Amino acid sequence: MNTRTFVPLPSSPTRLWSVALLAGLLLSACDGGAAGPTGWQASAPGSWSSAKHPGERLSATQRPFQGAPSDLATQILESVVLAPGGGKMLRTNAIRECPGAAGEMEFVRRSPPRRIVVFFSIRNNVSYEIRWSGTTNDAFPPEVLAFAESRLCRVI
Repeated sequence: MNTRTFVPLPSSPTRLWSVALLAGLLLSACDGGAAGPTGWQASAPGSWSSAKHPGERLSATQRPFQGAPSDLATQILESVVLAPGGGKMLRTNAIRECPGAAGEMEFVRRSPPRRIVVFFSIRNNVSYEIRWSGTTNDAFPPEVLAFAESRLCRVI
């Protein structure tokens, strides 16, 4: 009876680091962070434009943040309302898929006339923002809401 025994090559630190690096690269490529909503085209890292409505834009950002959700909401409010052209907040809500952990704010800008919706969350001292803008006549795209819920509720 002929049996063969497989003996693996001895592991070297270089080989282990190479395998770990390759695994990390493959996992980061599959992260899904670069993918935008269905039907949207990437225009820059973390930025997309609508294929159906060329004036619609979407961005997703994350950055270190020390503070409460109310502090982040205040910063978002100031960034829109005090920006050149001014703006007005229409409403603010919790995101229904992750209430108490993520919020939504809607604004209308005067000049140029734009509708802006910002979704936001904080986790582990990192703020996450997803910002959509379109004309005041554009209906809010449901794929953007699904995208925001999946991105923000996933990190919570």
